[in-house]
Amino acid sequence: MCSLQLFPNATCNKIDACRTDLNLSCAIDCYGKFTQCSPGSTTAQPNVTTAVGSCNGLCNQVLSRNLTTLHYQGGIFAHNNGTLYVADGTPTNTVFVFEPNQQIGRPLMTFADWPTYIYVDNTTSNIYVTILNLNFLKIWPSNATIPPSGITASCTLNKLNGPTNFVFDSLGNIYISSYSCHWVTKWAPNATTGTHIAGSTTGTAGSTNQLLNLPYGLVLDESYSALYVSDRNNHRIQKFTLGNSIAITVAGGYGAGSASNQLNRPTTIIMSQIDAALYICDSYNNRIQKWAMGASFGITIAGSANGMAGNTLNLFNTPYDIWIDSDETYLLISDTYNCRVQRYALR
Repeated sequence: MCSLQLFPNATCNKIDACRTDLNLSCAIDCYGKFTQCSPGSTTAQPNVTTAVGSCNGLCNQVLSRNLTTLHYQGGIFAHNNGTLYVADGTPTNTVFVFEPNQQIGRPLMTFADWPTYIYVDNTTSNIYVTILNLNFLKIWPSNATIPPSGITASCTLNKLNGPTNFVFDSLGNIYISSYSCHWVTKWAPNATTGTHIAGSTTGTAGSTNQLLNLPYGLVLDESYSALYVSDRNNHRIQKFTLGNSIAITVAGGYGAGSASNQLNRPTTIIMSQIDAALYICDSYNNRIQKWAMGASFGITIAGSANGMAGNTLNLFNTPYDIWIDSDETYLLISDTYNCRVQRYALR
């Protein structure tokens, strides 16, 4: 028996439920859910949905603490079980937890300033958060901090000053970018002081291959003793061999711009476990670039290839963080100035 096709504006639950002779299809909202019969051209792009936050990219101008609204959020992380953690901005300054397929988050921990990056250990369930202007990395639920001596900032090895991204090695050491000191330091478990790894030893910004200018994202490739650093205000990605203070530029380095061989204030970087390419959150170009190992240019896989900002599903406005699943089938993007987290299907 043929099923009866539906008329305009009727509620529907599958793509072909509507009158095809009227050019209708079941529209999909930006959360990927079927809604009502509408002209076929109004359906959302099949490869992109809004995971949490504002569908239309409109931030909450009242700055409320509504648990369905994000406020210029920063870091994101998805647990193996599908739970999404979001470091939300002002006024909440709270890490929110979104269970799978839920649009309402629950607060986990709140700070006096903006939490920047977040990581969840899938084995221990420990949660690590950097708080940029409070100058420490928080470990939950133990409430331990790095450094252990409080929030006083300085460019000395026993302090942090504007910590951003961080990564772990197989021994439990934590490598932390220091935005305000233009360096990367390594902290051993329970250490009270860090070890200088890359960038300035005096807290000075620079553009030579030994210096950094506002470092953000980190990737540690232990197989080759290599540390990749997103050198934000030099618009490049630097590769340091551990133990060597001189880096080589592996992406960007041609000034700020939107050409395929340029970057503009890159933040997070992720290395593909399939082909060792770098996924780069090219923040001020409002795009995500994939840069093959040894390549002289990147390929835009999400966002605008020419750097245009926007709030439609296929555009970003100053993305801050990215996360990729272990099979590299989809990418999550913290679309900061659209106050939402977007999900892009990669294949």
